[in-house]
Amino acid sequence: MPDQLQPALTRDQVIDICGRLDDMRIATIIGTGATPAELMEATSWTGADDYMGEATQHPPSGRVARLVELLKADEPDWEDR
Repeated sequence: MPDQLQPALTRDQVIDICGRLDDMRIATIIGTGATPAELMEATSWTGADDYMGEATQHPPSGRVARLVELLKADEPDWEDR
């Protein structure tokens, strides 16, 4: 359920925050019930590797963690190479 102070994400907001994504991924992101602030936090985590978790002493959790998973879904797994 979205935060009562912030409305749920719209398609345009997802594109503004993340750039162009396929329609299925946009729908899945919106379906999480995340807020724009949570999606912005998740995009920060996707570019931060593990340093951000070490600096803040905690990894992302809840909807932000789910959003990070969705945003990284098609990235290559470098450990498999």
